[in-house]
Amino acid sequence: MEKLQVGQLTVIIVPPATNFAPVDGRQYIMEPPIGANRVLTIGVSSNQCSDKNNKSFILEWKPKLGEYVLTGKINYFEETGLNREHMRKWKDKITKMLTLIIKSDYYLFQHVPWLMDAPILIELYNHRSQLIKIENFGTPRKYMLKEKAELDLN
Repeated sequence: MEKLQVGQLTVIIVPPATNFAPVDGRQYIMEPPIGANRVLTIGVSSNQCSDKNNKSFILEWKPKLGEYVLTGKINYFEETGLNREHMRKWKDKITKMLTLIIKSDYYLFQHVPWLMDAPILIELYNHRSQLIKIENFGTPRKYMLKEKAELDLN
């Protein structure tokens, strides 16, 4: 297990995953913050714990129609409903988390550069596990080019 700590983000790479492989089933799990610290676990979907709670943000590389897609699922609407301000805040939070995740896996994108242009699709659902919609959050290139990832995601 490789562990890298940068500022308030700790990145843990769980074998058989490495900095460079595999792509199929590569999974990112962003845990809820513990104090001011965040933990990002990079592993393979078959070796990850299946008992992760609903508050974890989980992304996975999957092949679809001949290309890779980074897919994820997040509990989008909680008790506050569907107002626009709440939606904007959630999208900002997701964008910040995506920036941290993409930048944390820099060496994978150096080794497999075509992933930089793969779509990022996030399933947004409510607390009753009903699918609301699938949002396209761009490509990893968009997040790799951001100057600075803000660690305050609350």
